[in-house]
Amino acid sequence: MIGTSVKPRTGSERRQALLRGLAAGGVIVLAACNSASKDTAKASRSRTAPTSTTAAPTTTTSPPVSYQVKRGDTLTSIARFFGVSAASIAAANQLGGADRLAEGQILQIPHAPPASLTVTPPDGIAGNVFTFAVTGAKAGETITFEVVTPGGGIFTGSPHTAAQDGTVSASYRTDGDEAGKYDVVATGDRGTSLRASYRLLG
Repeated sequence: MIGTSVKPRTGSERRQALLRGLAAGGVIVLAACNSASKDTAKASRSRTAPTSTTAAPTTTTSPPVSYQVKRGDTLTSIARFFGVSAASIAAANQLGGADRLAEGQILQIPHAPPASLTVTPPDGIAGNVFTFAVTGAKAGETITFEVVTPGGGIFTGSPHTAAQDGTVSASYRTDGDEAGKYDVVATGDRGTSLRASYRLLG
């Protein structure tokens, strides 16, 4: 119309007019969003979309150590030297438990299992006997057990020698001991140092 000024429409106004026109023409408009809301929706989807990552388990087990048999070696002496049981070396090399070795023979020496100390039972009352069991010590290692009382007192038991398979155990009777947490320390003369605890109930 002459004499009528028409104000230019903004982008938002043009979109609204388009939507009204579509609706008037019988087109159902489900949703409309500007570029900013699209970016927001995209970011929201990227944050909430479930992700699944499967990684193959990794192991850090070292390969066995190779050892060449020397004159005078026995399965027992080699086991003691490496701190493992003679049975584990025999099994790793299909020796059938025989202590007959040939000079120059190559043996695969398995690694010793990690050392651990367990106390059984973990809780008890006065008069109970608690058993301290070490596994993974060096064959023939001398292990000394200490019991640290809740008040800081220390009872030291007599030394025990680990068997060829690295196991050693001791028993402790709680007669008249106070209630609380007791620490058990196992110390070996060849580097073993372990700690565990038990609780004496009142």
